[in-house]
Amino acid sequence: MESINPTGYTVVLKNRNFLALWIAQVVSNTALTGSFFLQLVLIEQVTGSSAHLGAVIVAFSLPAVLLSALAGMIVDRVSKKSILVWSNALRVITGIALALLAATLPGNKASEGYFLIGIYILVFIASAIGQFFAPAEGATIPLLVRSENLLPANSLFTLTFTASQILGMIILAPLGVKTIGIVGSLWIASAMYVVATICVGLIPRDRPARTNGLDGVSAVRRAWNEIREGWHFAITHRAIFVALLQLALASTLTMVMAQFAPGYAKRVLGLNPEDATYVFWPAGVGMLGASILVGRYGHRVPREILASMGMVGTAVGLMGLAWAGSGSTLAGKPLFVGYPELIITATVLVMFFALIVGAMMSTMMIPAQVVVQERSNDAVRGRVLAVQFTLSNAIAIPPMLFIGNLADIYGIPRITFAVAILVVLLAALNLGWAIMTLRTARMRHAQHFSNPDSTQ
Repeated sequence: MESINPTGYTVVLKNRNFLALWIAQVVSNTALTGSFFLQLVLIEQVTGSSAHLGAVIVAFSLPAVLLSALAGMIVDRVSKKSILVWSNALRVITGIALALLAATLPGNKASEGYFLIGIYILVFIASAIGQFFAPAEGATIPLLVRSENLLPANSLFTLTFTASQILGMIILAPLGVKTIGIVGSLWIASAMYVVATICVGLIPRDRPARTNGLDGVSAVRRAWNEIREGWHFAITHRAIFVALLQLALASTLTMVMAQFAPGYAKRVLGLNPEDATYVFWPAGVGMLGASILVGRYGHRVPREILASMGMVGTAVGLMGLAWAGSGSTLAGKPLFVGYPELIITATVLVMFFALIVGAMMSTMMIPAQVVVQERSNDAVRGRVLAVQFTLSNAIAIPPMLFIGNLADIYGIPRITFAVAILVVLLAALNLGWAIMTLRTARMRHAQHFSNPDSTQ
């Protein structure tokens, strides 16, 4: 991976149309991740159960499995600006509905079921909207910047995507809960969606890449063939398929941490559910820092080895979280009871291991994403990315269905340790494959130079 040229950011940000799209991304994603955290806090306050938090995450993930492939084809046939505008406008409506639902949160147990159903439905709808917004946004970037500026433009979007997640979930949402409450924070998120809608409305209107529609039996068959070709390409190219599995693992672990975070803060550390971000904010910082370091120095290590190192480091961080959580049930209790002079609490150590998890997950994700982008050609890259979204969410849903119940029964630290053991095993398999792949590539390279006529 090449190092990022800082001046490239200045060039693309001088492009007013790109600037409008970029601001829309930052504002919209900040509102989306902040709202998602607020919903998790609401569920924890109402139920105190990791299983219900898992159900919310499933509702958030399911639309990607059902709609990603269809959304990719629609984006090719409809004005991308129209999709961006309508997606953000619909997010305004869902945000207002969520704020009204939270404002009427019932205090009696008999009505909590209706409240939870309402949350699940709104989360599903908001996620379904995102399945159309994300590919339309990604496909709009090449229309607004020159080809020589695509690298800094995409790098900036990737960097600010992570930064906006940190801003929404770790800074603004907890600060909003403490100052204006959950309902007030949800209204602010709705207003941010309005700003994003105005921003995407400023970019020029584009023409659809394809003018043929999807009506009729032959069009349905053609659409199915396109989807099947994308899956076939991804599965038959082993390096791409392994990278997709790594990205799916990272997505699953992110959802598991999001599911456990409020309960970990409340039931393990004795904090309030909304204080989870104060404990886990180092994970976001680790992801951001590793993104910069890997982007600058990651080219010195083979991508396959770098991703494997990230998997191993992620497992170590998860084991640390499990160990820190199992040693104390109160945030202020000394971790090493025999050495009270050491001012190291469970919360401090959890923050340290959260930093490791975040940094190592970025170390795994970034080289995997580069492999997917480099080894898929222009004609099929969009469909391969659709496979990535579908596969990531399809793999994440089954664990979400039962891991919350296991955490309620056996405790969050024990289940976190079990997840870490599984990641270690997967990392060992992946590292073995990476070493074998690199060895085979070197042998072929040596054979080519020793007998160059053999390839003709």
